[in-house]
Amino acid sequence: MYEALALAIEMDGGKPEDVRRALDHAADMAQRSHNPNHLVSAADKLLLKGFTDRVGPLLDEAMEKVPHRAEPILMSMMLARKLHDPARMTVAIERLLSLGWPGQDEFFRAEARKQVALLAKSLKEEGRGADAGKLTAALPGSEARDLYVRLAWDGNADYDLIVEEPLGATVSRDMPRSVFGGALVKEGRGSRPEEIYACPRGFDGDYTIRIMTVADDPARPSTRLTLEVVTHDGAAAERKRTYSLTPGDPKAKPIVATLKDGRRTRVLPFVSPTAVRDAVQEVLEERAAKARSKPDAEPSKPTPAPPIR
Repeated sequence: MYEALALAIEMDGGKPEDVRRALDHAADMAQRSHNPNHLVSAADKLLLKGFTDRVGPLLDEAMEKVPHRAEPILMSMMLARKLHDPARMTVAIERLLSLGWPGQDEFFRAEARKQVALLAKSLKEEGRGADAGKLTAALPGSEARDLYVRLAWDGNADYDLIVEEPLGATVSRDMPRSVFGGALVKEGRGSRPEEIYACPRGFDGDYTIRIMTVADDPARPSTRLTLEVVTHDGAAAERKRTYSLTPGDPKAKPIVATLKDGRRTRVLPFVSPTAVRDAVQEVLEERAAKARSKPDAEPSKPTPAPPIR
């Protein structure tokens, strides 16, 4: 409500201080509700208008409540760049890279490196070389992954990588991220013959790796599978093992990777399969309510929520 008021004041040519006052009320309500959606929304509006003094606490609470969501982390990185705050950037990068991101992992890792480089450059230009050095020195530790598994194959085929984690969760195409930190970050088929599982911060124990054949083109069949298993990827204790496997071997046994000295200490919140749909429906209902409140507004047809995969 107060965010809409701020927009109305601005569109009507109102004073910046009145816009700020409305957004402050939005921030107050968000902090009272402790709803991460409201916290992120209020922070977003304040950040866009350059009112940065309240953005940090809003994002910090949101990141604690929904550590598996990228939006508050990415916004915290933006805030760090804006304020030239290497400590905030270091924390945000660690949060981002402590998880695998299905379908977005490579982009987020590249973005983390980019943001660190840009902020370090700004700090050096300000004569803060020591701060820039600490920021860049922390990046390799954040980029390191406790467990990294890559499956590759030849031919025109499709294989699924399935990883059973030590505390009972199974990561697969149907459940691409677990509450214990693992994620299927890349899926491949046909001309993209590669699947990757990553657990940047994992719990100690045995990770059981299985491979399921989904499709294999008889005209161009797969003749070999290569499985790479890396513990402490990118760290001093890195250990890599490579397995050459035969496609469709009925006697093939699961491969077990044992992780020691894993860095995960916290289980992620569980997100039910209907959580995204419910969130979308809430937004649609809010929009419909606003449309009904406008005078002489034509009734709008409800937009169906997108299917949940």
